[in-house]
Amino acid sequence: MLKKLSVLIGIACCICCHPHRPGLQPDAGPSFRSLGIKFSFNDGSARQNGRIHWRFDDHCAKFIFFTALNQVGLELDADGESALLINFTKKAFWRGDFMVLLDRLWGIELELAQLKQLLLEGLVPQAAIDRQGLIVSLKKNTRTGAPEVVRLQRGSSDLTLRIYKNERRPGKLVFIDYEERYRAADLESVLDDD
Repeated sequence: MLKKLSVLIGIACCICCHPHRPGLQPDAGPSFRSLGIKFSFNDGSARQNGRIHWRFDDHCAKFIFFTALNQVGLELDADGESALLINFTKKAFWRGDFMVLLDRLWGIELELAQLKQLLLEGLVPQAAIDRQGLIVSLKKNTRTGAPEVVRLQRGSSDLTLRIYKNERRPGKLVFIDYEERYRAADLESVLDDD
């Protein structure tokens, strides 16, 4: 009995004496949000599944699209509503409007600010959704109230976005100037995965 009691006291001492790092609130210095998203898209003729790592602050955003082999396939840099899509395999880029790209990828016409509000706060841009005939369904985290699953449907098209990571990180976003190293191409050519 004495051995068991001394072991329990030893464990309790180890747990109590474990140093805890203090958290800084608010974060010191610049910071950005980081979302991990798994997406699934099906429109009856094409099926897409993948993973996106989205980092953003108040001014700009960076989307990194991963392949099935967990390699970076595409990078999308957005400054406001201006988008730069980079295909590393082809060493090519496309520059244009964010909404045009989102429409081409998934048939959804949303501005970056509207997409951000939808995925972060669950605020549905009702006018844009009604104009497109979309049906939006949200599943929110019971503890935080932040969206965990966002589903957008129209006819046979179905896009599901599952947010598996949502955190604030220290640092700032930096864009690399790919226009000097890569060639400009049209959107279809940059998206084509031949």
